[in-house]
Amino acid sequence: MITMILLMLLQTATLAFSQVALKLAMEGLHWEWSWNFIWHHVLLNWWLMIAVALMIIANLFWLWMLHKYPLSQVYPLTSLGFIFGMLSGWLIFHEQVGLMQWLGVMLVIIGCICIAKV
Repeated sequence: MITMILLMLLQTATLAFSQVALKLAMEGLHWEWSWNFIWHHVLLNWWLMIAVALMIIANLFWLWMLHKYPLSQVYPLTSLGFIFGMLSGWLIFHEQVGLMQWLGVMLVIIGCICIAKV
């Protein structure tokens, strides 16, 4: 059980940090639909490349988790990604996080503990 939770924490953290890299890649861009813009500002963007690499790593972890553990246990644990996403927004992007969001985090954690103990 502990191993499964730790692996899911690693998988969801990797996936959430890929989203942080995507956000960093898109910050400050004044989007336009031209091949020149897409090539120079999107496809050659280092943050975007990091995001894609992290997504690939997270999906490899996910495939291994699906191989090793029951779907009914590991899939609900992907909700841990919501926690990493909210914490990243709060810590990295200095977004406001309200009391209800913190309550939601606690409920997700309680739910994950219940699911992992089955």
